[in-house]
Amino acid sequence: MLYLKCTADVQKAIGLHKNQLSPIEPSDAPLGHWMVNRFMVERRKAYVFMSESTLLSFILLSGKVPMTPQRLPDMLIGGLVQLLQMRGLPGDAIARAIDPYIEFSYAKNDSRAAMGCMNDMVWRYQSMVDYMGGLAHCDLTEIIFKMNKTPQRTIGWANSWDVAESKLRTLS
Repeated sequence: MLYLKCTADVQKAIGLHKNQLSPIEPSDAPLGHWMVNRFMVERRKAYVFMSESTLLSFILLSGKVPMTPQRLPDMLIGGLVQLLQMRGLPGDAIARAIDPYIEFSYAKNDSRAAMGCMNDMVWRYQSMVDYMGGLAHCDLTEIIFKMNKTPQRTIGWANSWDVAESKLRTLS
């Protein structure tokens, strides 16, 4: 099961009420639970998705269609599939990676350490977009790939790609 751990800002933005949040159970998915935060890049709203166990992350810009509790999991799955395809993972590995996420539920963020990692990622995503000349001139794919190649203390100074790929290899 997919648990989307949303910040209060995301909960408010998608119209999610506290009574719709589920208690969290351990995940059997290789990439674990996912955290979601929302932030501004220039004048656009962006959503950052981060695997709690691997710190694998990506951002998606919000479009004109309003975000709803039904659309957010679809965004995560679509973004994750695209990210893994760009990384060159075979289709069967990607299918096994997202298979546990067919069912989903929302939960409140319960890890201060993971929330700290996510807040740092938001700042770094914003900084990298600015450094590369803004949304009109930057390559978001390149930024996402660089972010996931950055060593993280939380995961033993490994990078998110290596941790995620090792977890996905165990599915083979």
